[in-house]
Amino acid sequence: MFIGKSIAREYLIAGNPNIATGLLKQLAYSTDATVRARVAENDATPISVLARLASDEDREVRLSLSTNKSLPKMLVSKLATDADPDVRFGIADNAQIPRNILERLSEDENPYVAHRAALTLSRLAQGNSKACFACA
Repeated sequence: MFIGKSIAREYLIAGNPNIATGLLKQLAYSTDATVRARVAENDATPISVLARLASDEDREVRLSLSTNKSLPKMLVSKLATDADPDVRFGIADNAQIPRNILERLSEDENPYVAHRAALTLSRLAQGNSKACFACA
């Protein structure tokens, strides 16, 4: 897939942890989902922008929020009940998620989500708090 120079530039800017808040807010409205997903991953993104991205129409954007260390618990809870199982899987994979949410996800209707949450809880019980399996 070809990404235009403008989109590639926006993508790189959106991942910068030192980016100006105003620019992050602008990039959160990009027409390109990969740029919005990059904003969602950025720990410097303001909570108000993260809240908007938690309702983004593109699941990849919502899934990207699961790796954001600044994601407040209220948004973690919202994403843990997302209609898309891939988004719930992303939350279940993150050892930084509050235990009660992981316990709830270990009973998810989707067996993959439930299994991943159980694995994450097991990993935490063994003292391994790596952020996620994909990050290990």
